[in-house]
Amino acid sequence: MGSMAGPPEASYGFVGIGVMGFGMALNLRKKIPSSSRFVLCEINKDRRDQFVQEAKSQDLGAVDVVDTPRDVAENSDIIITMLPKAPHVLEVFKNPQTGFLAIDKPAKSKLFLECSSIDTASSVELSKVVEASGIGRMIDSPVSGGPQGSDAGTLTFMCGGPEELFQQAVPVLSMMGKEDAIINCGAQGAGLATKQLNNYLGYIGYVGLCEVMATGVKYGLDPKTLSDVINKSSGMNWNSMHMNPVKGVHPNAPASRDFKGGFSVELAHGVIADATNLMDQVGTRKVLANDLKGIYDEALEDPRTKGQEARSVWRFFEDGNA
Repeated sequence: MGSMAGPPEASYGFVGIGVMGFGMALNLRKKIPSSSRFVLCEINKDRRDQFVQEAKSQDLGAVDVVDTPRDVAENSDIIITMLPKAPHVLEVFKNPQTGFLAIDKPAKSKLFLECSSIDTASSVELSKVVEASGIGRMIDSPVSGGPQGSDAGTLTFMCGGPEELFQQAVPVLSMMGKEDAIINCGAQGAGLATKQLNNYLGYIGYVGLCEVMATGVKYGLDPKTLSDVINKSSGMNWNSMHMNPVKGVHPNAPASRDFKGGFSVELAHGVIADATNLMDQVGTRKVLANDLKGIYDEALEDPRTKGQEARSVWRFFEDGNA
């Protein structure tokens, strides 16, 4: 963890206000001085207009909307990105006309906080390109906590990069996350590797929970009672505490919303793929990985899960054809 300080006197830029980025950007605009410049780039007009209106309704300070990442880089000292996949990140940084790195070398180095969940190799290579450009330096800062944590400003940040960059990042990240959960995981890429492994383990635990709850319900056990016993016993885990797949067991779980919104099956599939690729890269023996990936491969195509929240794979177990 880093030492805490107030928000740096700077201009701030943000690119990507999707499921996670919206709450992050809103908390950032809320907590930086109202006089600080906040520059936003978002290709989805409805989402962009919604953000501007929300900031205005809360009297959070001005939001300067620009057309391209290049415009963000030209007008910001500290820049946060939260994008769906590696190709989007690379486009935002490297497009020769509209990307961050298309600007002239500035007098003052810029700080890029790259919060997207992408593969480690792309992130490590991009950080080298950013540093070689002379425009700034980049640290990978992926998150955990889901949309609820994003909206509440209680995310966990797993960072990868030099200690001096991490210390610069901490006061900024603390405006979007928990002060005791901003962690330097090691060298560039280590934040992403940590994020991928954590998410992988989370989905393994969730699929196990689906197996258990489906079996219990089909046997005739009361799902709420079964959940209560698990959470007082050795089977307890984060998913069992907060994400029970049976509707009505947890009032705030995705099941209560029929798996609408939130972190999608498609995004979960990408994180799982990144984690299993990392296992292959380092030569880890895989026992559960292929089955987990197979479930999410199927979820990409199945109409019960396609485009739904990642935990909608419960429907495979509920319907008896996982």
